[in-house]
Order: sequence, then structure tokens, then C-alpha cells
Amino acid sequence: MNKVVIILVNPNDEVLKTGVLYGANAVKYKWFEDVKFFVFGASQEIILKNDELLNTLKKLQAVACKFVAKEKGIDKLYKEKGFNLEYIGEPLSNLINEGYVPMVF
Repeated sequence: MNKVVIILVNPNDEVLKTGVLYGANAVKYKWFEDVKFFVFGASQEIILKNDELLNTLKKLQAVACKFVAKEKGIDKLYKEKGFNLEYIGEPLSNLINEGYVPMVF
């Protein structure tokens, strides 16, 4: 069975909702052996403004990029909301090298 890493980068709410909904259903219905979530780049500010997406991603143990959050000055907001914040370049690359299929929304 395949493993998937969902990378949320788009600044468009509708695109992000689609990615989160697909990923949540993939977890719920066990479509894959494992599903990981990363919030990266332009989507990081959008996620903070949408409590529904933010809370769903927190439940799914998503990780937001610490570097981008610091660059945009939103790292403290992520911490206040209890969202996982890490440098994701190496972990994301490791997952892909381990055979996780990247899906980008």
C-alpha cells in the first residue's frame, strides 16, 4: 500500500479546502498506508485565517514550515494556536526518498 505526503502551498482557500478534505478522507477511510501533511509557503497565512482548516490540520498532525513562518512574522501565531511548527525541508525530502508520493494542493 502506498504512503502519501500532502503539501499545502496554494494561497487559494478553495484549493486548500480540497487538499485538506481529500487528505482527511484518505486518513478516515484508510486509502493509504500513511498520510502526512505539510503547510508550506503562501498557504501559511491563509491557514491561520481559517479556523476550520487550522483545526482539521491540527487533528491530522500537520506540520507548518518554521522558516517560512519566521520570515512572514507569523511563527508566534502558530505557536499560540498550538500548531506544529518545524523546519520541513529535510523531513519532507526524507519522506519522498522513503517512497511517499507527494500530492501538492
